[in-house]
Amino acid sequence: MNNRIDLVASITVASAVAGLLTYIYREDPLFAVGNTSQKHIHRIGGSIPFLGDTFVVSSKLDGIHDYILAMFEKHGNEPWMFKLPFSPVMVVVNDPAAVECVLKTRFSVFDKGPRFQAAFYDLLGHGIFNADGEEWKSQRKLAANIFNVKNFKDYVRNVFSAEMQAFSEILDGNAETGKPFDLQEYFFRFTFDSFTRIGFGVEVNTIVDVSSTIPFMAAFDTVQKRIITRLFTPLWQYIEYLSGEAKENDDQIKLIRDFGHSIIKQKKESGFASESDLLALLMNVKGDDGRSPSDEKLVDYVLNFLIAGRDTTACALSWTVFLLHKNPQALASLMKEIQTVTNNAAPTYDQIKNEMPYANAVFHETLRLYPSVPANVKQANADVTLPDGTFIPKGCCVTWSPYAMGRTPAIWGDDAKEFKPERWLSMEKQPSPFDYPAFQGGPRICLGKSMAELEGVYVLVELMRRYKIEVVNESEVGYAFSVLLPMKNGLSVKCSLRE
Repeated sequence: MNNRIDLVASITVASAVAGLLTYIYREDPLFAVGNTSQKHIHRIGGSIPFLGDTFVVSSKLDGIHDYILAMFEKHGNEPWMFKLPFSPVMVVVNDPAAVECVLKTRFSVFDKGPRFQAAFYDLLGHGIFNADGEEWKSQRKLAANIFNVKNFKDYVRNVFSAEMQAFSEILDGNAETGKPFDLQEYFFRFTFDSFTRIGFGVEVNTIVDVSSTIPFMAAFDTVQKRIITRLFTPLWQYIEYLSGEAKENDDQIKLIRDFGHSIIKQKKESGFASESDLLALLMNVKGDDGRSPSDEKLVDYVLNFLIAGRDTTACALSWTVFLLHKNPQALASLMKEIQTVTNNAAPTYDQIKNEMPYANAVFHETLRLYPSVPANVKQANADVTLPDGTFIPKGCCVTWSPYAMGRTPAIWGDDAKEFKPERWLSMEKQPSPFDYPAFQGGPRICLGKSMAELEGVYVLVELMRRYKIEVVNESEVGYAFSVLLPMKNGLSVKCSLRE
């Protein structure tokens, strides 16, 4: 009898505790970091006890950037948040003043943070995009050495022109056959070749022969998609292990890093002591112990700068061609400028910078609507209050979407969702990097911004000057869920020579 009473009492107590915990965690997840319950910060809806917003968020990932925009449209641009178990709370903002606070005014308070660094570590290691503090500062200071006007003029005259010649030979062949091909893939090869030459002093020539790098490129793209998913997946380490994905990831990371090691080996064999490219500068630096960086750390550097130099510009060029296809009037205006300025010759550095405002406007209007880095996040290392009064506790993350901001009427006017390069020509002053955060802003503003603009406009002008491009998979074009904003199904086009 006593045993039965004890059992009933135990069940009653357990039920009461379970009920209490369910009530306490009726909307909040377990072990959320930097938790906040401010009433003016909207929740996404559909939260469940203990798991918070896990299932709602996971169901929105494929169209996450449009979902973020829809949430701001629903709530009048006010901040909103989502909460996942064992993860930092994410407060999503759409106010340029808040972005400026994170990137500039309170820069020292906002880091990449442990959550981000853990998710990206196996790919980026200690590289510039995964580093904070002194490690980030030292890499940035060295990288700044290759981004100057003298080098830019050399890139146009030597690197971009040589790579474009190889690119044109491939496109000429496609023009002859008239068959569709994936132009986005060619853009990735072009930017890969040009940046390995600029940044590493190494020629890989994938635009001509991609066979040796196909496994690397495929793994590089797959790992990026997996890594961004980790930020939305509680306990992702265990989930990857239990699903068997961890083994696949390890194999792909090894393949990627082996390619990085091959770049380092090639560089060492060719001699680098007197060279001034980015990799040579990094290899010549001595640490506090008097030693040069290890090969593993150099591979970190190579992979970080490859993402910046290859992926971002290739994505921008793909979306630019797509938008010009959909907007023939803009294409006509661009062609008029090209024909007037270049006299049917390759553009020079000075022409791009000083005589082709419409081509530059086309490039920036594309990045406004389709930013290569469509979302950003920083984690607070101390309590802080944003300009609108939103309190961000230590450990909480603030995230913003350049994709959503570029489509926000409060920032860009009622025609924010329309492709209108002319808007850049009629502005009294250029937008701040916090209204237009395609290249971030503040101390972490993109070092390669000017080079990306230069390369993007150069390739665009040369491509349109020589070829008529017809997109043949317009209905299938959409973005992939990844670290950056590539097209999910590529950009299938046909091309023909201009007369």
